[in-house]
Amino acid sequence: QLVRFEPDMTPVPELAESWQVSPDGLQWTFKLRQGVKFHDGQELTSADVKFTFDRLFEKSPGKSDFIAVDKVEPSGKHGVKFITKEPFAGLLAALGGFWGFIISEAGIKKHGDLNKAALGTGPYMLDDWKVEQQMVLKKHGGYFKKGLPHVDQVVLRVIPDEANIVAALRTGQIHHAFIEDNKNYNLLKEEKTLTGYRSSRLGYDFLNINASRGPLKDVRVRQAISYAIDRAQVLRVAASGFGRLTAPATAPMKQWQLPEEQWMKYYRPDLDRAKKLMTDAGQAAGFTVKLGVIPTFPTMVSGAPVVAAQLKRIGINVEIENVEYAVWIKRWLAKDFDMTMNTTPGYADPDTAFFRALHSTKGQNWNSWSVPDLDALLEEGRRTMDPKKRKEIYDRVQVMILENVPHLWLFSADTIDFTQATVKGFRQHPTTLLYGFEGVWLDKA
Repeated sequence: QLVRFEPDMTPVPELAESWQVSPDGLQWTFKLRQGVKFHDGQELTSADVKFTFDRLFEKSPGKSDFIAVDKVEPSGKHGVKFITKEPFAGLLAALGGFWGFIISEAGIKKHGDLNKAALGTGPYMLDDWKVEQQMVLKKHGGYFKKGLPHVDQVVLRVIPDEANIVAALRTGQIHHAFIEDNKNYNLLKEEKTLTGYRSSRLGYDFLNINASRGPLKDVRVRQAISYAIDRAQVLRVAASGFGRLTAPATAPMKQWQLPEEQWMKYYRPDLDRAKKLMTDAGQAAGFTVKLGVIPTFPTMVSGAPVVAAQLKRIGINVEIENVEYAVWIKRWLAKDFDMTMNTTPGYADPDTAFFRALHSTKGQNWNSWSVPDLDALLEEGRRTMDPKKRKEIYDRVQVMILENVPHLWLFSADTIDFTQATVKGFRQHPTTLLYGFEGVWLDKA
């Protein structure tokens, strides 16, 4: 990535050592670090940056994060310019997000794609890969951060059943594990041979509501669903209470958060109000919807029955449908669902957090809904460079989201990792990206 975000969501230089923005906000110029090597030994240049983003703009779903970018131009061997169609305040967040990793142009031309080759600049490089079994990474001797990484090899194992992961931690067979089922935190936290890590994450669990389907088209029905659901109970059951209720801007997005009293009023369960909204919408008799769940996602599996039971109290009969991950992705992208449990890793900036998900025509519009006033605010927030003015805009955006319920924020579960006590230097990151392995080392004393 040209930039990355510190745990406090401050952007810091990565492959770019500095950047400048033109007075009109239409041109961002990045100065690249010199001497950075890709895993194939090629030197990083501005041509690789241009190639990466031209490729992304052409064929990747991540292009939605960069829709305001007109073109990327090299400026010498170690300079690159992002020319935008309008001022784009969220560019750094997009560059530091999941779609911002720079790849080797020569490597792609040699291998064709990234399915069997890892062509980045990071601290570890691909050594061996057995699909659905394990991936072996070895130390990148040419890593641009001197003295890193400390370990020679990282083996990433696929262990489908988390009970087996817990057992492997206890017996010392693995050094680290990311815990997806938060209930297991209580099983491991007292183990003296392990170190537990728990922190807030950018991501959250939510309920996608397809606003193009039957009664769900009516905002009053979506509001009724929101008032019927006890999010605190869903959190207790789905994540053992390890997390928090959240506004659209989650805990790590501190500078963008609404005051808690402002968003909590939308979250307090109110069955009487929910039933009245159903009646006003002509749905007093209720209706039936299908709720999608991915069986391998613990919070979805545990949370869905709670949501179903709560909605039954206002006459909505929820049929839980287990959908295999690949099929779920296809249906979700095609918006072929009534409602579905969902989870997202989250984003550092409100533009990347809200625009792609909720803009009705220029994003992916996850919920098939359209509120022109919200579209206008999202566009205004994107092109407003002044942080104070942006905060005012995104406060209004969040209130509009809470009132119109395009999708329903349930909770933000804590990120939980465990390592052997001999593993030192690991740190969590709110994005859940594995930056923490860059500085790990083993205490063999």
